[in-house]
Amino acid sequence: MTQPLPPDPNDWSQLNNILGSVELSVAAPSGWQHRLTGFDYLYRYNELNLTGDGDRVSPLFGQFDFPSHEVDRINRVGFEYQGDYSERTWAHTTFGYRIENENGFVGDVNFGQTHGQRLNNDAYAQQQLTLGRLTVIAGGRYVHNSAFGSTGVPRVALTWQALRGNETFSGTRFRFSYATGYKEPRLEETFAGPPFSQANTGLKPERSRSFEAGMQQDFFRGKVALNATYFNNLFHDQINYVTVDPVNFIGEYVNVNKAFAQGAEVEIQARLRSRLLLNSTYTYTSSQYLDNPAPFDPVFNPGAPLLRRPKHSASLLLSYLGSRWGANLGGSFVGSRADSDFLGFGIEHAAGYVRVDLGGWYAVRPRVTLYANVENALDRKYNEVVGYPALPVTFRAGVRFRVGGE
Repeated sequence: MTQPLPPDPNDWSQLNNILGSVELSVAAPSGWQHRLTGFDYLYRYNELNLTGDGDRVSPLFGQFDFPSHEVDRINRVGFEYQGDYSERTWAHTTFGYRIENENGFVGDVNFGQTHGQRLNNDAYAQQQLTLGRLTVIAGGRYVHNSAFGSTGVPRVALTWQALRGNETFSGTRFRFSYATGYKEPRLEETFAGPPFSQANTGLKPERSRSFEAGMQQDFFRGKVALNATYFNNLFHDQINYVTVDPVNFIGEYVNVNKAFAQGAEVEIQARLRSRLLLNSTYTYTSSQYLDNPAPFDPVFNPGAPLLRRPKHSASLLLSYLGSRWGANLGGSFVGSRADSDFLGFGIEHAAGYVRVDLGGWYAVRPRVTLYANVENALDRKYNEVVGYPALPVTFRAGVRFRVGGE
């Protein structure tokens, strides 16, 4: 078995994200709500590998650790207007418009960076109607991107209260939703540059079609709620990174043609005491790649499960919510899932793991709260993604201040 090498002291990276926004809300005239938001997002990534490491060798590519200096500087600035109008007690309309300018430089400073810019516009509208026991939400978004053209993204959701219930069975609801998704490539995916990547200006946006159906059954006047959901998702043009020149270790981002995932989720929420809450979930997922014209690794072969999608996962959260203090105990289980080292070492999956977290808070004053969290309290060693070990037991503490509001 290959033993992990110690970290390279000459290789380091730094990531800085800054997001600022200004929002103005106006509630006028009667029944109207207007919200105007301006935002500015700065993404700064700096990775420096001074010397490379000749001991880092893979069976497929030989030495793969070389000197490099990756610097990405990306800015997204934009404006959004959203209007809400409650025309009746049973009807609510939402509509809006958003414009965003995306601009940045990506790549290695020693080999020449690549500049990319895109202007994104989208308009949206949604109508919500409550007709007795039936609630209907229908809407859509029209997206125009200067690089990828225009597309429509519809969505519809239905909720029906089949039974009002009694003391024991407190209500039965059925729900259904259908939606499509659209996500353009990141600038660093489209314009990735030398020495180890090449740009792919033909990269297409990721698209998805999803629907789900489920039911909610309440017990004992809402003290216990059982939710069960079936979901079905179809993905087109998912973006993956592939090696196109193994001799020089050069890759690019490409689209995977089609992939599929379906499964079921069961959730139980229970109020054990007036201040003691229990929330538990279990999810089963079955997935596979349906079509991939150029799989560069067995994990992407048609018929293989989707990368890093566990078939079984579960969580449990016990919370106490007092008037001045609270605490929680959480546990999560993630099963074995397909993964790869992508270097030829034969790693084809990531092992499952169990994690336990603890937390608590205390209100010193109405606007001042102390908090403390212990993550991975049992100090388990696991990899969420192959090659990226999770942090050991971690303790965080701080103070929250609330300014303004009631």
